[in-house]
Amino acid sequence: MKQTAVEWLVEQYIEKLTITTSMFEQAKQMEKEQIIESVESTIKSVKLTDDKTAFFAMGGEGYYNETFKSE
Repeated sequence: MKQTAVEWLVEQYIEKLTITTSMFEQAKQMEKEQIIESVESTIKSVKLTDDKTAFFAMGGEGYYNETFKSE
């Protein structure tokens, strides 16, 4: 099974007894990639209907940006 970003970060903490900014940023990037992969996988497995088309048209990256970006 693939390791989650949280599991990876905890593992790093246990090994090093610290969490650096770099480690935190890497974990955030891993989480982003996992969210995008999950949405993309869902898009491939769902039969699209008119009400779902707009949501799925944005894709995983679009979903992530729409949901988690605060710019």
